Amino acid sequence: MKKRGILVCAILFFVCVAGGIGYVTLCNQNSRLPQEPDGPPVRPEPEESVVVSTGVTSMGMAEIELDLDFLETELVVEEVYVSSSDQVTKGMKILKITDNSLEEALRELERAKMDASLAYRQGVITYETECLEAENTRKKSRIASEYAQTVYEDTIAKAEAEVAKAQREATQAQELEEEYTTALEDGFYETEYEVEEKKAAYEKNVALFFEKLDAYGYELDDDGDDDPNTFEIVKKGKGSGGGNPDNDGETTVLQLLKNEYQENKEEYDQALKDCEAATEKARAGIAQARDQVQASLLNLQEAQISLEKTRVSAQADYDESIIHGEKAQAVYETKVKSLRETLDGLADAQEEAEERYEQLVEVLGDGFIKAESDGTILMIRAREHTTLAVDGVLLAYSDGEQIQVTASVDQADIARIAVGDVGAIAVEGYDTCTGVVVQIDPVSASEGRASVSYNVILEPEDSSLPANLSATVVFKMTGEEYDRKYGAWKKGEEE
Repeated sequence: MKKRGILVCAILFFVCVAGGIGYVTLCNQNSRLPQEPDGPPVRPEPEESVVVSTGVTSMGMAEIELDLDFLETELVVEEVYVSSSDQVTKGMKILKITDNSLEEALRELERAKMDASLAYRQGVITYETECLEAENTRKKSRIASEYAQTVYEDTIAKAEAEVAKAQREATQAQELEEEYTTALEDGFYETEYEVEEKKAAYEKNVALFFEKLDAYGYELDDDGDDDPNTFEIVKKGKGSGGGNPDNDGETTVLQLLKNEYQENKEEYDQALKDCEAATEKARAGIAQARDQVQASLLNLQEAQISLEKTRVSAQADYDESIIHGEKAQAVYETKVKSLRETLDGLADAQEEAEERYEQLVEVLGDGFIKAESDGTILMIRAREHTTLAVDGVLLAYSDGEQIQVTASVDQADIARIAVGDVGAIAVEGYDTCTGVVVQIDPVSASEGRASVSYNVILEPEDSSLPANLSATVVFKMTGEEYDRKYGAWKKGEEE
């Protein structure tokens, strides 16, 4: 008899649940079916870029869905405060879970959190330890290849240094030859020592001296000496030893001019001497540089040949050693990757355990499940003193704060519409607004095959629209675009 009573209760519960689900389905179908228009529809002429349809406004439906199927503890319903067709307000208590079952569930998830945390911390230790061991193994395996790398680089570096040295010497010798040659061709040394300038200054002062000498009526007395620099300044016809005290000023000027051109002559002679010496040195430098260029080019050729031979030999030794190193690297990377994946899995498990605990606290922290908005109960999957269904929809109720528009779209146009598309919603007497497609029923809403259509549900941006009003929906167009093209309908007016 006891078993029979339990069986009867189970059947009654199943019937109640099935009846509730059927009621919800019927309500949804009735709410989504377009109704006869209350007035003239705002229906523009069809265009290729848009899809035009008629629809009806309706209240949305809210659901409370539990996702606690990870619980092993059974949550027991202590009390249910509502039933189908009851009116609820936001925050109203729907049902209560027994304190014992809730506490046991929390303890279960607390233990899971602790176990996951301990496993992760142990995983960190294991990860770090085994990574160090793998690193040491890799270092030991690669020591030969690393040494080979050093040997290869040193060998090549020395050979390249010899090439570079020979190249520098050849370049320097060429540059020196070019420098000397350019200096000679451009008259650099004449310019450097100011030969022409000093010559011109000497000649100018000599001319000025003799000009003044003649103007003052003086001449040079050679006094038997062939050196003009030792000639004395005398009055014409006076001969040696002649000086006129009345003309001491003139002789002083003439003597200064003589001293000046004599200094100029010395400077000119020295500049000419220095220039000739530099020129001879440059010619000798050119010859020496040319010999050095030939020797450096020969050394460069020999160094390049040696470099290529060294490169081939060193490369062969290096390649052989590096193969062993690469194998060690591959083994290391595989090991570390495996350790990392294991540790990441433990971290994910820890995070999941924490999230599950927080989820349970969020959903059933005080032991009550509450309505999330105002509405009318359509279905509830819970009975007192029974186990709570922890997955799927627990409660469904109409939501007066949500307005939906269900449009009937012809089969020929349904492929052009996707979830997320916008559509202009025009209701007579209300401002045109924009809606977003949130659902497309995969099953045809038509009863016959002559005309096949599908229900498309939109959520309008204007939540103040009443339910059960006829609407025209123009997909692929916003409310602003609709108003600009067709003109907005106003209350009590017809387009």
